[in-house]
Amino acid sequence: MMSKKTAIILILVVFLGALGALVYFYFSLNNHPAVTSKPASTTVDVYDQFGIRPVEDNPFSATSSQEITIEPQTQPVSLDKLRQITQDPVSGYSVIEDLKNKQTDIHYILRANGNIYESYTDSLESKRLSITTIPKVYESNWLPDGKRLIIRYLRGNTEDIDTFSVKINPATTTLNTFEGGVDGNHLVQNINGLAINPAGDKIFYLTNNLVGANGYIDKPDGLSGKLLLKTPLTEWTVSWPKEETIALNTAPAANIAGYLYFVNSKTGDFTHILGGINGLTTKTNKTATEVLYSDSTGAAPKLYLYDVKSGGVKTLPWNTLPEKCLWSEADSKIVYCAVPKSFPEGDYPDAWYQGLVNFTDDIWMINTDTMASTLVMDLEKETNNDLDITDLKMDSKGNFLFFVNKTDLTLWSLNLK
Repeated sequence: MMSKKTAIILILVVFLGALGALVYFYFSLNNHPAVTSKPASTTVDVYDQFGIRPVEDNPFSATSSQEITIEPQTQPVSLDKLRQITQDPVSGYSVIEDLKNKQTDIHYILRANGNIYESYTDSLESKRLSITTIPKVYESNWLPDGKRLIIRYLRGNTEDIDTFSVKINPATTTLNTFEGGVDGNHLVQNINGLAINPAGDKIFYLTNNLVGANGYIDKPDGLSGKLLLKTPLTEWTVSWPKEETIALNTAPAANIAGYLYFVNSKTGDFTHILGGINGLTTKTNKTATEVLYSDSTGAAPKLYLYDVKSGGVKTLPWNTLPEKCLWSEADSKIVYCAVPKSFPEGDYPDAWYQGLVNFTDDIWMINTDTMASTLVMDLEKETNNDLDITDLKMDSKGNFLFFVNKTDLTLWSLNLK
């Protein structure tokens, strides 16, 4: 017969076993992932990234779309000092001061398909403004309000250049932020140089003929062009820095003397500014009183500052091209320049224009009065990309610097604050 002591031990063993089983089942059940309702999803349109569709007389068409599901982002993000705004190549952009919302907006157009987007300096959000497909856009000139632009693209498989004045139409409903489109009209064919005046209500463009080129002043819609000038030369780069002053620079080449002229936008009168300089490239300030320029007399393009009134010349402390510089919006004596760390052997600016060489740039700030320079950012230390900077712009307060990486045509911003 079982002793009292043995019975107690047996009861304890059974009790502990039952307790262990209960603990095991409790934790095994709670170790399974919890089943919850699926998070709300975001739907976006899928577009034809390469713009592979026939080009008719009117090349624009709404992009066919299908919906895909993207799970909401759960990782926190921050606005870095140096920021890559786009992953895809752009064909130009505009910086707009949105006074109503007290923010700076960036409008840009994708090179492959012509879709237009809006981004912001104080947010990682981006919004598509137009789903209209415009294949193979390789240049865009924006009016100051960011709502109209002039685009240039190749017609089909030909070498003919089409120019189109584009007006961005906003979405007609808040339910679909991708519903906007564009309309507009064609300008004359084979325009080979175009610029917009600072006020944004006129354009100037050049077209070639059998004896040279003609220059026209027109409204942005291109419907009322008036002849302004005739020139026997056909290759020019064009800018419009000041309301009454158009700058014409002969197309630069390393072993050919270049010339810069100012043209009166009302009378068409030419004024000789610079000349006889091999590989001449220039950038004029917005008062047309000073000109940054470079030449190709050495192994690397040397940067100079020319005073239009006095004719004086200063040598700036860095070797770079004027196309890699920008006059500050906050201080007329400050210039921001992208300066290559080194210059591969080549003929400049030809080698850079033709894509035979790429640079790795730093950004420097130069005081044109004192010639003092300050390193703004060593870009190579901040990113794994080799940034070859061009097409610089700045917001009106001088807080942000924007640029395109020539290597892959992506759009970037740098917070200067």
